Amino acid sequence: MSCAIIRLESFSLTSLTQRYHSIHDVAYDTTYSESELKCLSGSEGVAEVVGKVVSTKDYALLDRMLKVVEKKEKCKFDMRSCEKLLQMLVRSRSQNALSSVRVAFVNKILSGLSSTQEPDEELYNMILSAVDKFGHDNITSGISAVLDDEDRLKSQTLAIYLSRAHFILTLNKQLETGSGYLDKTTGNLTSSGASKLGDGSDEINSAIFMMIEEHGWEEMTSVVEATLSFMHRKVSANSANKTISVLLHRAELIWKLYKDHSSCGFIQSSIIDIANDFTLGLVRGSTASIIFKGEQQKIFVKTICCIMEHGSSDSLNRFGKWAIRTDDTLSALLTAITTHSTELEYDAQVLLRDILNKSLVQCSTSYSGWNNPLRDDRTRDPSLHIQRVLNDHPNLPRMVDGDGRITLHYAAASSSSLDSAERARPETIEHILKAYPEGASARDPVTGLYPFMLAAGNDTENSVSTTYSLLLVNPSLVVGSIIQEDEHTNSRKRKRSESMG
Repeated sequence: MSCAIIRLESFSLTSLTQRYHSIHDVAYDTTYSESELKCLSGSEGVAEVVGKVVSTKDYALLDRMLKVVEKKEKCKFDMRSCEKLLQMLVRSRSQNALSSVRVAFVNKILSGLSSTQEPDEELYNMILSAVDKFGHDNITSGISAVLDDEDRLKSQTLAIYLSRAHFILTLNKQLETGSGYLDKTTGNLTSSGASKLGDGSDEINSAIFMMIEEHGWEEMTSVVEATLSFMHRKVSANSANKTISVLLHRAELIWKLYKDHSSCGFIQSSIIDIANDFTLGLVRGSTASIIFKGEQQKIFVKTICCIMEHGSSDSLNRFGKWAIRTDDTLSALLTAITTHSTELEYDAQVLLRDILNKSLVQCSTSYSGWNNPLRDDRTRDPSLHIQRVLNDHPNLPRMVDGDGRITLHYAAASSSSLDSAERARPETIEHILKAYPEGASARDPVTGLYPFMLAAGNDTENSVSTTYSLLLVNPSLVVGSIIQEDEHTNSRKRKRSESMG
């Protein structure tokens, strides 16, 4: 069997490698034309042939080119080539425009889009025009090829998902029925290999609200839920997702959604998620320059409210350690909270009380970056942050929270923690007692214990001295506690005797 080697001297290939492969590809086929050989040279050659097809309306050449594109991955269309060919077919005024051949062309063109190319708005709009021209049922295979390409899905990002969702929802509106594409696309997002949310978080927010305005909340519910879930899942996948900028934009998105859809279950869950995820961003590095300026400061303060209400124990501890990292950080935090209380409609004193109780009394400034001089023993006072807060807001230790507890209850309980990193220091107890000495005689309604009892919960280096200092304020509590315990024991004995009788 003879074969003809077709030489390519007349073609300007971009490299010797492309020249070799082109010769190899056609060594066994003498039917390739000059245009088809150009396609074999790669994307630039394909784009050149597409231009020729469009300008001449040469459907025979289009047919031959599509056969080459179907066989060779390097000959696949880029977005603009795909768009130009679809536009030619959509605008065709031929009486045979709806023939099976033209429909087949549309499906092959869409299937020929390179896996490295993700459709943009212009290409999606042209696909919608093709649906209008040829009918959705006739070009389903082509649309599915675009949306289901495995290589394309591996690099799917949140921005790509939203772009696809916008196209699908627009298509559904055009069809006046569901197409089934959205559920599958959302499922693909769940299994997406992408780990980084990207730097365009503000563009993500804008896209979501634009889509809600255009398609309505009911149609967008599943898209928004998938987006918020993706944002939360990917926090642990890539450190870039923990940057304070990304987290602030996510918090802003949640607050805006909550304003209009507060009863939505998945938005309420997202509030809990951001409360815990946000503190991961705070501990990554210095963020004061970002969160304490402009509108971001308001978002930050609202997120603090969320952390205090929904944050886990770990999140509250992370927040506390961040807040006392430097004296400037704590000062800026206190200023931000008092500045925006009226506009954001929260009680600044209540928020400061919760921060003090849940995040600050458990922390120590011994190893922080405060500018205060060291003590004579070359250590730093561990309660500098407590002093700073109480100097500005001396009434906080007197405030009772929703559980009926005061600051001293939190501090005393923390002082006996087995984890030294979460243990209130004796100096902290001392300053809280000084601000509100009557608190030493207040029984904790949650545990039923007095502060000195809470401090004696574990045998730690702090527990003995802290218990003693608390008891000195009101020694009669010991006698009172013994009498109450005796009365409680006698009551149980009487009840037992009566039941036996």
